[in-house]
Amino acid sequence: MTESSPPFSSTRLPGSARRADGGGGAVVDLRRYRLARMIRDAGRQQGELARMMRDSARERGQMAEALQGAQRHLASLAATYKVLMLRLKREKDFRDACQAAAELGDLDEMIRRRDALALELEAIRRPTDGAGQ
Repeated sequence: MTESSPPFSSTRLPGSARRADGGGGAVVDLRRYRLARMIRDAGRQQGELARMMRDSARERGQMAEALQGAQRHLASLAATYKVLMLRLKREKDFRDACQAAAELGDLDEMIRRRDALALELEAIRRPTDGAGQ
């Protein structure tokens, strides 16, 4: 073998290297066999990678949908919380006004304030645009 030829050449070897049964088959080129096997393995790995990428994209889509649903739910909760806090503040103001009216000495003024405050309490407890229910 010369220095310029690779260690596993695809050329036929001299007669002494042929098969012992006298057949005329060529020597198997291990480099080509390994290359073919590597190409086959790379193709299989590429297919697996493509499948994994599709699965990952599908999972990301599902996660994005779930996050959007959670975001909508949290926004709804925040709106409901805001309505409830407003109602609690108005009811506290109502209780304070009732206390102030009870401390008045004028009976007619107490009755007038009580009636106005009762109407306000009804307005407070009436659901507004369905957000409080």
